[in-house]
Amino acid sequence: MADDTLNDVLIDRLRSFLSKPNENLDGIRSAAARLHSRCASQDKATRERTLERVWRRHDGAIPLVLSLLESVRDQVTCCSLAGILHECVSPRAGTSGKKKAQNHAVKYRSPALSQLTSLNATQLIIKLLMQLSGKESQISDMLLYELVWIIAQLSQKDSKFSVKVRLTGSARTFHNILRLHYNNPKLLYPLLIVFKSLSRNVTTSTVLVKDGIVSTMEKVIVSIGYSPSPKLRLSLNVMHSLTRSKLCCTKMAKEDFVPLLLRIFERWERYNGKMRLRILTYTIITLKHLSNTKIGRKAIKSSNGLNLLYKFCVLCPNDRTYDSLLPRVASIIGTCMDKKVLPIDTTGPVLFSLPVLKTENSDTSDNTTGSGMRTSSSRETTPSADGSVAESFDNNDDDDDDASDKTQESDAGHGPYAIPPPILRDMDDLCQYAAFFQENVVTSNQEARTFEEKCIPRAKSYQEFGTHGCDSLGEHRDYWLINDRDGLRSDSYLGSCHLQHQEPSNDENSFWQKEVERRLNNYMRTVRSHSSCSCYDVYKREMTWKASSDPAMNSNLQNSLHMMGLTILSDIPKHSSVHYAYCAIASKVNTVYPVVKVAYPDMVGGDGSGQLYPLHIKDRKVCRAKLMTSVERAVHPHLLLDRVVYDLDGLIQQDAIAKGNDSGEKHLYNIDERRVGHRDLLKHHLLFESRFESGNLRKVVQIGLHEYELILLPDVNSVKHHQWFYFEVSNMEANVTYTFNIVNCEKQNSQFNYGMKPIMYSVIEAKEGRPGWVRAGSDICYYRNNYQNLHGRSRSWYLTTSFSMTFPHDNDVCYIAYHFPYPYSLLMTQIWKWSLSVDPSLIYFRTDCLCYSLNNNETPLLTITSPDMESNRIKDREVVFLTARVHPGESNASWVMHGTIQYLLSNAPAAIMVRNKFVFKIVPMLNMEGVINGCHRCGLSDEDLNRRWSRPNQYLHPVIYHSKGLIEYCARIMNKAPFMFCDYHGHSRRKNVFLYGCCNAGSWNQVDRSNSDDPVDYLMLPYLMQHFSKAFNLQACNFRVERMREATARVTIWREFGVKRSYTMESSFCGCDQGFYQGYHLDTIHLKEIGANFCEAMACLKDEGGWKADITPEEAARLAGLTSKEQLDESPPMSEISDNSDFSSDEDFH
Repeated sequence: MADDTLNDVLIDRLRSFLSKPNENLDGIRSAAARLHSRCASQDKATRERTLERVWRRHDGAIPLVLSLLESVRDQVTCCSLAGILHECVSPRAGTSGKKKAQNHAVKYRSPALSQLTSLNATQLIIKLLMQLSGKESQISDMLLYELVWIIAQLSQKDSKFSVKVRLTGSARTFHNILRLHYNNPKLLYPLLIVFKSLSRNVTTSTVLVKDGIVSTMEKVIVSIGYSPSPKLRLSLNVMHSLTRSKLCCTKMAKEDFVPLLLRIFERWERYNGKMRLRILTYTIITLKHLSNTKIGRKAIKSSNGLNLLYKFCVLCPNDRTYDSLLPRVASIIGTCMDKKVLPIDTTGPVLFSLPVLKTENSDTSDNTTGSGMRTSSSRETTPSADGSVAESFDNNDDDDDDASDKTQESDAGHGPYAIPPPILRDMDDLCQYAAFFQENVVTSNQEARTFEEKCIPRAKSYQEFGTHGCDSLGEHRDYWLINDRDGLRSDSYLGSCHLQHQEPSNDENSFWQKEVERRLNNYMRTVRSHSSCSCYDVYKREMTWKASSDPAMNSNLQNSLHMMGLTILSDIPKHSSVHYAYCAIASKVNTVYPVVKVAYPDMVGGDGSGQLYPLHIKDRKVCRAKLMTSVERAVHPHLLLDRVVYDLDGLIQQDAIAKGNDSGEKHLYNIDERRVGHRDLLKHHLLFESRFESGNLRKVVQIGLHEYELILLPDVNSVKHHQWFYFEVSNMEANVTYTFNIVNCEKQNSQFNYGMKPIMYSVIEAKEGRPGWVRAGSDICYYRNNYQNLHGRSRSWYLTTSFSMTFPHDNDVCYIAYHFPYPYSLLMTQIWKWSLSVDPSLIYFRTDCLCYSLNNNETPLLTITSPDMESNRIKDREVVFLTARVHPGESNASWVMHGTIQYLLSNAPAAIMVRNKFVFKIVPMLNMEGVINGCHRCGLSDEDLNRRWSRPNQYLHPVIYHSKGLIEYCARIMNKAPFMFCDYHGHSRRKNVFLYGCCNAGSWNQVDRSNSDDPVDYLMLPYLMQHFSKAFNLQACNFRVERMREATARVTIWREFGVKRSYTMESSFCGCDQGFYQGYHLDTIHLKEIGANFCEAMACLKDEGGWKADITPEEAARLAGLTSKEQLDESPPMSEISDNSDFSSDEDFH
């Protein structure tokens, strides 16, 4: 009690002198000295009671001390006042042990630092230091020590410390203090803490470098010596931060700082414990920064640095704590070695000629996203005019992953809260999509007549709109839309679609119109009287009769047929085998790269084995060995075998020569079952092949007896995006371990480091009754190699996916892939099978060709619902749009979509419910060209199509353009915004299944945030998915809308058409780390199960008004809380993120 009273008396006495501090110096000096002595007392109870009294916020003792410190000019008094603050912010170890000292820090230091930061103590003490440093002969070492210690502690707490130092111009002041006192052991440590904080800011560190901090730090390290100590660790920490600047690296190399660093590194074995690890870490990272500059690499090599680094790799302790250092050292060695590039041309072996649009001098507006009936403006002549240039995007996974998309960010508006207005298409132009909503107009005679009036085949030639190297709409260019050629007049309408038009004046046109109207009228009557027949069958029968009776109209009617079905399926006999159907379809597919066969797994269905495969457990010793092997090969390249055993570029040249002599049609087939068991005796290595649909393998180099380096193809017309692989292997020996190193991967991290295995398909196993893809491979590792990526960031390198496989049979034919392939021909085969198995009396199932792709392949559009009923008209049902495969390498998205379609066509109760409630419009493959040609991210235009939804180009992005047109027709013409939109994706860096959605509260735009929305609208589906799907992870869902994502499908549909349930559903390439499937891979059966679960969840949304009414305000608030989670849209868990720009993880071998 007496101690508390004395503390109160001293503080009150100081407060009484505050009004006139310089007139009461003796009193202030006496009270401050006594209070300081009590704060620094050796008696623990006295010290703690005094400190507790000082930092107590409501008593205002700390603001009092700060005010006196600012006002008093006496250095002795200032020293006592600063000492009080020093004791408040400095933890004392004492004799009670480390734990007690930590408790002291938590109890006193943290509140005191918070108070000082909020009171702007940083600026005050910096100002005082600047004033006193101007009179070097008058400032005492003790006062300087106290002030520097306080500022050192504040620098670690104040997040804006560097900014405050820069704004006050005190960076040079601190440098001068360090320059004058680098030999002062008492003052050096807090000064280094200050510089550790300053060096983290790039701008401040640049100021310091220009002021000569490099030479000062060299003197500091020399004065400290090479013995391990906290000061040496702090010094190296400062240099590690400073060398992020190339200017600093240049100065270090010129001032012979590099030999000093290497001497410290050379003595690493003399250090012990955690100090060794920290000193090594900072030294190695500093050397890594130096190696990123030419002069730094030269300095390292001239100082015998490569030998020292190689010696470290050899002698590095086999301890887990050093696993993060070895990749960095290997990186420095690879960087300093002579530049090593891949043994291939920089571009792909084949380029695709993009459409060249015609320039017409007409007074029309820019029609980048407008009607195809309009004349192209001059801005359309080059893709770059409308933002449709061939861009390169970061290798990411989902719709929300491209943080580097500067083009889209710049398009988001000119102001901080600007959103570009949507470009709406002409109403007449949108009417071309009426043909894709035929189910809405066959319910009554009046509606049928209306449909007859407006759905007239267009005879106008497409050629007037542009000439293409490859016609983006194909040979069949006629669309069902309003015939505006002869002055058609349309009333503005929404929803009713009742149009008035003038009769054509031309007799031939009048005859054509009347004939088509008569045929359509017969078609409508036939549909109503033959409910057991599918609409397409009836329509095809009617139109086929028309074509046979009037050959002059055969061309136009055949084009109409194409809109009602898929020509690629038209001549496949109904009773054909699946193998025959697949080969017939694949033979008609247009490819950029030549194909010579169909892949056996795809021909027989492409399913996995259906088993649960556990995730791979990474062996850190194996990965260390692989990394060391990579270093050895960089240092001794002559030890490699270096034999090219597969070269796609050369094979394509041979095919080009052969095609000159053979102009016949392409007939693809597969004879793998006859090939198994036969060995090529002239070749003693594995044989490779990738010339089939979705295949990707460019070159194979044998580097060891059973080891091969594999180089992947980039996306078409690109030099990057290497991730997807799919190839055939044969001529193997059983029970021999073969190692495959895919050496041109680009992503800095991969699920291969966290349990993912590649997949393998054996033809012999399939013949013996065990078909299916299986997870295979051992010794799996993902690490940086020594091949320089000439098209990446400055001085960047490729990474290697390495795995070993032991094949179970001699002379088998096996296929290896990144994930379960789902090529375009497999999709079309499945559509053919579904069309034969569906009962039209129970399910309305129609397939249309939405448009033609850039390479003249059909884009299937599926319509699924229940047949029209008097009590439940199709036109009254909500519309749901589903899309998938905008990124061709995300084949898991197709398997999930397969599960969705298969479930919708089933007789499950939930399937019947959703068919009765919704009309499903499904585009199962948005980027079929990328899928066909084995691309990973882009299509033929080298653009991420999921960044083109806001302003798609009709000719460069036809599938996106027309898919968006369907939705716009639904929202504006039918006056019925889609109930839901969902885009299926795959994710290569996260596990489980999860959803991305949109909400106003999570938007980057202030206008969005000012408008409230009902969180139940977009959160109910994720909660239902968690209930139905064993692989779904609700906590991974995110509903933020970021500016750089404005051009994605999810955000565009949400913003432009008001679809509040606009989602991206992400499925992992790997597996699950939670729930029922925790620790296992996802097989095709599980992916299809996810698609079915999505339908089951939608069935529970049927009675929307009912469950909304049952939601309590508390439950709604709990649901809304999910949107406030600070989760990055594209970031995996922290344990799976690398903070190392060179390697996949700091814990590569864990």
